Amino acid sequence: MASAASAGVIDEQAAQWAVEAACGELTAQARAELEAWLAADRRHRGAYARARAVFMAMEDAVVGARPPARAQQPVLVHEAPGPRAMRPARRRRGRMFGAALAASLAVVVAVGALVAARPLSVGPAAEQVVRLQDGSVATLQGDARIDVALSPDARRITLLSGSATFRVAKDLARPFVVRAGEVSAQATGTVYSVGRVGERGGTVKVLEGSVLVWPGEAREAAALLRAGQSLTLDPPAPAARPRVEKVASRAPARPAAPVQIALDDTPIAEAAARFNRINRTKIVLADPEIGDIRIVGLFKADDPEEFARMAAAVSGGEVERGDGTIVIKLR
Repeated sequence: MASAASAGVIDEQAAQWAVEAACGELTAQARAELEAWLAADRRHRGAYARARAVFMAMEDAVVGARPPARAQQPVLVHEAPGPRAMRPARRRRGRMFGAALAASLAVVVAVGALVAARPLSVGPAAEQVVRLQDGSVATLQGDARIDVALSPDARRITLLSGSATFRVAKDLARPFVVRAGEVSAQATGTVYSVGRVGERGGTVKVLEGSVLVWPGEAREAAALLRAGQSLTLDPPAPAARPRVEKVASRAPARPAAPVQIALDDTPIAEAAARFNRINRTKIVLADPEIGDIRIVGLFKADDPEEFARMAAAVSGGEVERGDGTIVIKLR
């Protein structure tokens, strides 16, 4: 992860290139240097896109302003590869925007890290790195947009669109939860990506560490993903609840609590055997390698189908229903 100082240098360089591209005339050599700078670090393109956008907004705000009269002199640039000298007719506009543009970029990054009420967004075919106040870093791809809500006891990110990769700062007291539609992914210190799938679903890919993933509000039925694993969940829309008329009763019966099976990093084969011992419908693993994959969650003991769906999602497989069996097999 880049330091704050290096990020500031990148923003300064991006500001210089944005001013030169808009106010100067890039020679073939300068254009080649710009392309080389953009290709040198994936953060450069995001910084350059932000600089161009801020420049256009600033230019609209001050159009018609007169710069103070002074002798024309070269524009100073950073030691890193930067733009060539501008033509005199446009140099005044470059000086007027250059310093203010670099400062504005710093404000844009700060606002992106601290303000949770407004979605953060980038334009198409761009990548934006957002540093959050807790030290975590979110890299937004394409048209990704997120809402950030940081509190003393939790860090909650809502992925409104697109996909993003999160490098989570370790904080055991504040879980880091990204929600995409009706899918949640929680970590305390790791690297993982989350993408939207349809209206309610999401895809989670773990690059480092481990992540808990669950659909809807079923936190107790979370699946544990480790580095190199991915999971796509697309929860169905909730069915409309039938209206139930209340009937007076002297002694209303209290429904018995359902018996549950708790799985804590348990191999799927072992878990399936536990379900099979207490249910008529048997779970069958068509491919032995599925049985070695581990799963975490809390499941109703009398609902083997719910477990089978989650086990299939974790293993990248699918479920087939037979006569008295539920078969889990690889796709």
